Amino acid sequence: MGVVPVQPASGKRRRGPGPGSAAVMAGFAVVVAVGLITVLVAGQRSAGPSAPSTLGDSAAPVVPAPARTVAHTVLYELEGATAALNITYVADGSAIAQVAQAPTPWSAAVQRHGAEGEEQYYSLSAQNSGPGKLTCRIVVDGATVSERAVAESQGVVRCAKSVG
Repeated sequence: MGVVPVQPASGKRRRGPGPGSAAVMAGFAVVVAVGLITVLVAGQRSAGPSAPSTLGDSAAPVVPAPARTVAHTVLYELEGATAALNITYVADGSAIAQVAQAPTPWSAAVQRHGAEGEEQYYSLSAQNSGPGKLTCRIVVDGATVSERAVAESQGVVRCAKSVG
């Protein structure tokens, strides 16, 4: 099976591009023109004045100044008729401190350090060991920030406050 050339009716074979070739050549010309325009536009953008950029600036980044560290004097206090059990409080560096049992009145003073203006969390809890009232109090830098009481035997009292 082969391809048989079609000859014009006059019997002569036609030479040169046929009618379909013109369409192919026109399409090729469009592709070349679009490619050239793209290259020229891209070249003008890279050669022209640059627009301000927020991503590629070579300026050094702005680093905020480190916050000043401050110390807070914290006094945890328990007052009651008997003793306190399972005393738990937040010590320096947000560490948890515990005392199994202590006679009342009981207190613990700690220094808490943190960035100036940073919120600090303070907490004290204890269980009443017998009849009578058990009161907890948290004093930060001389000001009472939390005070609560429980009157039930074996009741739990909890003082807590975020200060910042």
